[in-house]
Amino acid sequence: MSARRYLFFFPNCVGDQLQKIAAARNDIRIVFLVLKKDYERYKLFLTRFPSERVIVESVLLSFQRTFFQKIVRFFYSYLLYTNTTRILATMGMRPGEPPAGGNRFMAPLKWLIANSFGRSRFVRLKVAPFLHYLAFKDRPLAPLFEKYRPDAVFLSSMYDRFETQVIPEAKRRGIRTIAMPASWDHVDKYYLPFHADIFVAHSEQIKRAAIRFQSYAPESIVVTGYPHFDFLASRESVLSREDTLKDLNLPADSRYILYVSGSAYCPDEPDIVAEMLKWVDAGAFGENTYIVLRPYLGSRSKDKDFDAEKYTRLSEHPRLRVFDKRGVEKLDESVLYLNVMRHSAMVLAVYSTVFLESVVFDRPLVAAPFDGWNTRPLYRSIRRFEGFEHFKDVAAIGAIRAARSFPELKKVISDYLAHPERDAEKREKMRREICWKLDGRSSERLVNLILENL
Repeated sequence: MSARRYLFFFPNCVGDQLQKIAAARNDIRIVFLVLKKDYERYKLFLTRFPSERVIVESVLLSFQRTFFQKIVRFFYSYLLYTNTTRILATMGMRPGEPPAGGNRFMAPLKWLIANSFGRSRFVRLKVAPFLHYLAFKDRPLAPLFEKYRPDAVFLSSMYDRFETQVIPEAKRRGIRTIAMPASWDHVDKYYLPFHADIFVAHSEQIKRAAIRFQSYAPESIVVTGYPHFDFLASRESVLSREDTLKDLNLPADSRYILYVSGSAYCPDEPDIVAEMLKWVDAGAFGENTYIVLRPYLGSRSKDKDFDAEKYTRLSEHPRLRVFDKRGVEKLDESVLYLNVMRHSAMVLAVYSTVFLESVVFDRPLVAAPFDGWNTRPLYRSIRRFEGFEHFKDVAAIGAIRAARSFPELKKVISDYLAHPERDAEKREKMRREICWKLDGRSSERLVNLILENL
């Protein structure tokens, strides 16, 4: 979903620009490889500019692995063991589910691999790819490479299990590879055995992470900016405050706090939203203050079902509006969501990517990393996510105020409602260091990079 939103969804996106260039030039052909199960979701975006030089190929792959393949993948994945890896390996993401990547008792072995073999650049850069080739001898994508004989391969989501099968075939053939992570929170989770010739970083933060965690050489990394931020920062994405309030069914003189839900990651959020509604009812934040709840947008149906169920008891509250338009398929819904962020009094979430998008609009940012009225052990508490590597840089800037109790949260909300200009200089620093450039040319930089490497 992230790659689709970054590269193919918005007007004049990377996908649009590449298709226009291929349609206009006889010396360029572009072939989009899409998994068969994703074909319908991508088809609209990949056929906006029909041309015989723009080809969409549906691919059917099996992701089943033998026991030996699982062992090899386990070994090279845990050549990296960060604080993020530790959280995933020992605590997991969702309460009630096992840690990501297996059982908790395997964590010491994962740590041992990273702190022995993982310290060797030779093991990371030479042994890991060799073991992958040894274990994964099938080459399901070889016929497609023979058919199209590409001069360069671009991976839009290098941690995706499909694209981790594409890059070994390109490497076998000596084809130049350009790759990017689909999101800012991928690089610090586990190790990938193959390096792209050019690593595309959205920001200097991701560049540092690629060097530190994935052993990339600085000279092989190019920073382009976040492609979808081109649209966020453009006038095309702007709706008036009046129209936004009208769509939310809010009075013209109202103000609202946007609460972006974390779904099954954060089971105690209804306590927090319910308490905020009590404060609103009591007039603690002045008249005509509302809360707009954005439900979880993840791809797992049971996460979305969990999110819908956990807010059932609040859904009829007169001061609550639920904005449940997904916006990942329809541009007008996505534009509306952007403007719900843009015109909010502040944005509340828990360690979410929404903070990166909200800071583009200079909205006050608030995190509530506590478990409502519950006292949970760390391995099941929302507090565990404070250890994520990719969030440390953001936290260090101080642009996001963290409220760790109900009294703190009430105070922070009251303060920002009275003084929305507070921490503006920190938000500017976050835009500069975490979002990088907001000049509307990130997609253009990425397209030029791809073309330069043909």
